[in-house]
Order: sequence, then C-alpha cells, then structure tokens
Amino acid sequence: MLEGRVVADAGHAVAGTERSASWPILRPVLVFHLATRLVIIVALLIAAAISERTFPEVVLRWDGQWFERVATEGYPADLPIGLDGKVESNTTAFFPVFPLLVKGLMTLGMPFWLGSMIINLAASSAAVLLIVLVGSQYLDRHAAQLLGCVWTTFPLSSVLTTAYSEAVFGVVAAASLLFMLRRNWVLAGVAAALAGATRPTGIVFAGAVGLAALIAIAQRREWRSAIGAAIAPLGFLGTVLGTGLYAGRWDAWAVTERDGWHLKLNFGAGWLKWLDLSASTPVGYVHLVTATIVVVLLILTIIAIALRPPVPIIALMVVGAFVACAYDGVGMNAAPRNMMSMFPIFAPVAILLARCPAGVRWTVLGIGAVVSAVVGAAVFAFVPLPP
Repeated sequence: MLEGRVVADAGHAVAGTERSASWPILRPVLVFHLATRLVIIVALLIAAAISERTFPEVVLRWDGQWFERVATEGYPADLPIGLDGKVESNTTAFFPVFPLLVKGLMTLGMPFWLGSMIINLAASSAAVLLIVLVGSQYLDRHAAQLLGCVWTTFPLSSVLTTAYSEAVFGVVAAASLLFMLRRNWVLAGVAAALAGATRPTGIVFAGAVGLAALIAIAQRREWRSAIGAAIAPLGFLGTVLGTGLYAGRWDAWAVTERDGWHLKLNFGAGWLKWLDLSASTPVGYVHLVTATIVVVLLILTIIAIALRPPVPIIALMVVGAFVACAYDGVGMNAAPRNMMSMFPIFAPVAILLARCPAGVRWTVLGIGAVVSAVVGAAVFAFVPLPP
C-alpha cells in the first residue's frame, strides 16, 4: 500500500531496493512489455499495407521526420523566415539526445527508421523496469508491477516503438525519480539533465529533483542534494542556449516553438476553440478523442495526488499536467504524450487492477495492448498530416 513518503533512512531504502529489484518481480512486466511491442509492430505492418505506405514511412510519420533531419542535417545556423516575417517550423524544436543515439547506429549503415526502433525497444524496455522500481518505493509489489504494465498499454504507447523520443525520455525521467527517492543526488541530477536534453518537458523533472533537494536540506540538512539540484536543469538550458548560439539568437528555441509550432501559453483556453471542429470530420474526431484522453488523465492525476505519494512526485504531476494542458497549438496534440511521461499518474489504475483477480487484470491489460496497437496504426498510417 502507499506509504505516502520517501523512505526515511538508508537501511530501509536499501532493503526496499533489494526487494523491488528482484528479477521475479521485473520479469513478467518485461515479458508483457515486449509482447505489447510485438502487437504494435504487427498492427503497424498491417496498417502500412492497407494504407499503401511503406513500413518505414509509417514509422517516420509526424515527429519522426523531424528527428531524422536532426540526425542527418543538425540544427539550422539561420532560422528559416517566412513571407510573413515569422520563423517557420524547423528542427530547433527537437532536442538532441534521441536523434544522436540513433545517429550512432546510422554510422553502422543502419537507416534512421530501423535505428529508431532498435533504440526505442531497448529504451522502453529499460524504462518500464525503472518505472516498476520507482513504484516499488511507495506502492506495494503488485501495484508497482502494474504501474509499468499500464504505462506500456497507454493508448498512445505506439510512440515507444516509432521514431519518437518518449522511450528514451522515459528511461532518464524514471531514473531521475528513482535516484531521487533513493537520495542518490548526483545521479538524480544527471538523469534529470539528460531528460531536459531529450524533451523540453524534462525541465519538470529537474524541478522535482530541486524540490526533493529543498526538502532534504530542510528536514535532514542533506546539503549534497544541492549538487543534484544544480545539475538537473543543465540539459534543458544547455540545449536551448546551444541551439540559440548556433542560430545566432538566444531565443531561437522559444521563437521556433511560438511561430513555427504555434505553441503559446493560454492556460488551457485554446482547448475550447480547438474543439470547435465537427467531430464528423477526421481532424475533428481526432481532436475529440485527444481531449477525452486528456480529461481522463487529469482525473487520474487528481486521484493519484489524493493517494499521497512523495511530495516531489505530487509536484511533478501538478506541474506536468499544467505544462501539458496550458499551451495552445501543437502542444494540444502532444498533451496526452506529455502526460504519459509523468507516469505516476497511472498509480490509481495500477492499484485498482492489483485488487482484481489475476484473470481480470491480464484481460484488461491485454485489451489495452490491442487498443494501443489499433490507435497507433490509425495515427501513424491514416490520420492526415496537417497542411
């Protein structure tokens, strides 16, 4: 059951870690995760055949094309300017860790789409195990296992297989939380920094490490935690400043997000206009489904907070939900994926499933895996790209 706090002393933390890290606990979650990846790949193959697209085209649709450009072309030395005088969409919006990892495989002659799938299979497998270990710090054994299973069956979990950065982000984000809960401050800071260099939302995890450090200093005079807090935001800041210096303007990332991707802070007001489209149109239907998923995730976030996990995780969920939902433009399409990265929000579902008979649990998770595969096939093979 929930303990509602970080483990109080080092001996208790070590004992809990040893129990949570036992292979019998992790093995079924890993097997289930690999099974979901297989189901999703089969669904993508079928969708590619039906849509008359090639499988690599399906894998690279949406953000995958931009990550491939980062790997092959790098970042622009001059931001592209449109006829209206505004910055156009460009690779500055896409952070470097994931495409650089894939680029390493490309040096061996591997195409980007295949390298992406290999990196993401390894990364998502590691991430789901780390998520179980994080859950084991404040949930019981079965709920911790199911936390990982729910994460891998999320309706948009196909992005853990295609050319997206969520799988790599999941590894470093979960590692940051695990090290933070174990009070390994330097490693927590390094992992959070890597998260910040993988996706912009990684700055939220840097904030979680910073808050945990403040609590550690206030309660236990644990001054070394300040080192991790200082390291944590460096990945995000380094990426933003580095691409800015290269492009010749310090605000290159911010202006690209604003003008190129129409990402503007409006505290959620843009959702009403976004849903103005008729659900009878393909785009309107996608918007309605996306908004429904976000509402469900927000409800889960509230319940997860009510379960009283460690305070830094509460802060992570609150700020993560705000960042995911408060922006207009492309941020609304990305909101479910951004909230998926704040995986402790799935704890209520995991706890509920843990109370069900085993047959019910695996039936629900199996249905979830199929739904995830169908949604992934629809999004990557059939949903039309914006003009």
